[in-house]
Amino acid sequence: MPEISVHGIRINYIAGEVFDKSRPTVLMIHGAGQSSLTWEYQIDVLKNNPGFNLTIPDLPGHGISEGSGYKTIREYSGFIRDFVHALGLERLIIGGHSMGGGIAQVFTLNYPEMVYACILIGTGARLRVAKETLDTVKSDYETFCRMAPTRSFNPSSPEELKRKFVEGLLKTPQTISYWDLLACDEFDIMDEVEGIKVPTLIISATEDILTPVKYGEYLNLKIRNSKLHVIKNAGHFMMQEKPEEFNRILIGFLYSIL
Repeated sequence: MPEISVHGIRINYIAGEVFDKSRPTVLMIHGAGQSSLTWEYQIDVLKNNPGFNLTIPDLPGHGISEGSGYKTIREYSGFIRDFVHALGLERLIIGGHSMGGGIAQVFTLNYPEMVYACILIGTGARLRVAKETLDTVKSDYETFCRMAPTRSFNPSSPEELKRKFVEGLLKTPQTISYWDLLACDEFDIMDEVEGIKVPTLIISATEDILTPVKYGEYLNLKIRNSKLHVIKNAGHFMMQEKPEEFNRILIGFLYSIL
């Protein structure tokens, strides 16, 4: 993975093989406690597309990036701004999953001149985390990690996906996962989200109990230039559970705006 220094912190990211400044850049942001591996099944279909560049960072303190994370989604949005400036990116197709979707929304609202389009996956204008979940993350992180797949994936999803998910979550420091989830719980831009004016793709899943379909429906109602797709028989990590269907929706949207 290439890396770049942002405020003296080494940030690792995945990039397409060729960078062309004349093309927009697809920038995908992972969720709470996760890493760029969230997009493992999307990288191959995105990295060599002649229509756009690709950048997928590990947020600070996540994956193999340095740092200790942030405590609010707005702070993460500010980091993405600085990361984008450090790489010299301009026209962004900014996408995010869960907390990453919150970051993408705030970024689009705060820096509309930089955003060409937006992709919101398993997310909402408001994100809530149960107090019991926050308490378990704080007091017994290993138990939280090992139980997390029961809420993050459709029960019928492959066990291998769930195993890899637990392994990745255990590699994220407990304090970072806790503050990420608290940042989600405190996130609420329901009265602001209609300010997003760029073409927006919204993807939800029928078995997602963390960010239910109604979250995507609200985004679709409030963001005028948006389209909602609902993937059946998938949970919160729909991009891993149903990668072929997810990728068809994603590429179809990208082709429609280029």
